[in-house]
Amino acid sequence: MARFYFNLEGKHNLDDPGGLAFENELQAFREAQRIANDLASAQPRLRGTTCVVVTRKDRGESYYVSV
Repeated sequence: MARFYFNLEGKHNLDDPGGLAFENELQAFREAQRIANDLASAQPRLRGTTCVVVTRKDRGESYYVSV
């Protein structure tokens, strides 16, 4: 299992210090989509100004999901 980190970037920035383990990138990307949807519902002011950034540090890859 690989460890993925879910950071926020944009109007509000937040680093995920611990990350979560997932079997593959698709599972991590789906989790990022869920986090983005939850944030959009709970914090409407973040819509269009903040992204959930999924990072896999061992590969240096990042995926962006808009809130």
